[in-house]
Amino acid sequence: MTQQLKFILTCEEAASKGVSRPSDLVKLEEEAMILARAPISGVQDAVLGLASSDRIFLGVNVEFEGLPLHHSISAEQFLVANLALNFEQELHACLIPSRFYLESFEEDVPLLLVPQNNRLAHSDPFSAAEICSNPEHCSHLKCRALTAANKSYAQYSKCPSGVALICEGEVYRGWCIESAAYNLSLGPVQAALVDFMARGEGKGFEMITGAVLVEMNDAKVSQEATARILLKTIAPGCNFSVFRCHKTAEN
Repeated sequence: MTQQLKFILTCEEAASKGVSRPSDLVKLEEEAMILARAPISGVQDAVLGLASSDRIFLGVNVEFEGLPLHHSISAEQFLVANLALNFEQELHACLIPSRFYLESFEEDVPLLLVPQNNRLAHSDPFSAAEICSNPEHCSHLKCRALTAANKSYAQYSKCPSGVALICEGEVYRGWCIESAAYNLSLGPVQAALVDFMARGEGKGFEMITGAVLVEMNDAKVSQEATARILLKTIAPGCNFSVFRCHKTAEN
């Protein structure tokens, strides 16, 4: 049985599929499209990128049956989130339908791959006291969601937010990624679902059992309502909680 293509390929894994240079990315396109989830349009789309680590990252379109298309994740958004969630610094080449980029993108844009530190802390003292010493890898959703919010790229709305999901004991996280000014932003739930798809070994969204959203007290852009709608539709049994945070002073 042929092994399913993964969302991140090492150099060795890519070479085993005949990909040794950027122009070979097209060899993976058809196989990558199978990973898309498009129950509404039936159109599967895939984008492939070569990162500065020499790993190959995949992005696919994701649609959520029963929800308007503005909840969907485009293949390009998936790719960018996949890069950001794995702390890649640069995208050197990108294969998208009808266009192929071989050169590095300008170093000053996009800045969303630059690590962020939004200096957020839980506003609820009880929640703050529960934060672990290593919130990057602990199993508590509140810790992981706050850590994700601190990595948000929210340069336009100034409303960082983060989400942590749990499925069979594994935690998946995502954060708000804004691009093109106030348009075409990716919400934290969608970003967490990118992580879920990339590392969840094909599990269905309905298997997600818990979710935590962390966002600012006075956020002009709140993710809570849309997060509830999305999670209720795709994971009806998911226990969803919301916690507020605030920005702390710079050291």
